[in-house]
Amino acid sequence: PVRPFPDDCELAAMKLTPAQVLTLRRLRSGTRYQLRGDRRKGIEVRFRMAYSDRADIACPSLAPLMRQGCIAFRIPARELTKYYEVELTARGLEAVNGEA
Repeated sequence: PVRPFPDDCELAAMKLTPAQVLTLRRLRSGTRYQLRGDRRKGIEVRFRMAYSDRADIACPSLAPLMRQGCIAFRIPARELTKYYEVELTARGLEAVNGEA
């Protein structure tokens, strides 16, 4: 079951951990992040240039950021087990600019 987003809560009431703020800042600067379709597991996409492959890093901050409405899927998630790219929402941009 997917929980609805808290649209009525104010931005000032959001409590962001340092890891979540860092994730939002990195997302703003262009780092690619992906979240599984069931919104439970997230990864940071990293490329190892020496080996020409990916070395993904777990990113547990994405799930709470999605629940708070700070990030959203770029395209609608259709399958629960596939990973989809995420992007900052207006609320996420306000949160990261307010923390800086």
